Amino acid sequence: MAQASRRCRALGPLLFAVSCVTLGIPAFSAQGPSGAGRDYRSLARDIFKELIEIKSTESGVGSTPAAEAAARRLRTAGFPERDIQIGGPAPQKKNVVVRLRGAGKARPLLIIGHLDVVEARKEDWSPDLDPFTFVERDGYFYGRGTQDMKGAAAIALTNFIRWKKEGWVPARDLILALTADEELYGDENGVAWLMKNHRDLIDADYSLNSDGGDFQTRGGKPFSIAVAAGEKKEMILQLETPSTN
Repeated sequence: MAQASRRCRALGPLLFAVSCVTLGIPAFSAQGPSGAGRDYRSLARDIFKELIEIKSTESGVGSTPAAEAAARRLRTAGFPERDIQIGGPAPQKKNVVVRLRGAGKARPLLIIGHLDVVEARKEDWSPDLDPFTFVERDGYFYGRGTQDMKGAAAIALTNFIRWKKEGWVPARDLILALTADEELYGDENGVAWLMKNHRDLIDADYSLNSDGGDFQTRGGKPFSIAVAAGEKKEMILQLETPSTN
């Protein structure tokens, strides 16, 4: 077996569509593509491929080239410069934050994901696969980050592009933050940097992170999508015992 991450082709759009339906946000159909939906699925695949083939590891180029690639896509879709921000804790570890402006009827909603991936050596993979070459085979995508989590990043980015192109105005601002160093190589975490230096860019009523759950399939069809209420938290306990004579 290859050590590549794998994701069923139909699942990514379904995962984001479930979130969007829950929030009343329009998303492209999770069923068979048709018309404009087909064009956006093709765009999602192109973005997915582009992100996978950027070696956004600690020893590679970092997350900055991926953030800049996302920003180029957003500019092409019509987002003004004032709504696209790139910055981070280090030259190689920059985030991209984009805002789709809404009607101001409620505080913003934040959708978040990360662009960095853990290290991957070609010699550890199947001989016919390279971790930073995007491959589609037998209904699966192979490449470092296909599951954690450039697939979800590509889906979210594609939806923001579609909403902008189609002129949709949500009830509230929607913010997408694709961040650096979630895998935590030191003190250069992108979310921590945003919280400390630019809280205004990501200040929101609540946040969605599609990296927090998991999915299962049966017969090639998704049947379970898990939701995580928290991740990477710590709890300090103090234990007291009475002395005995």
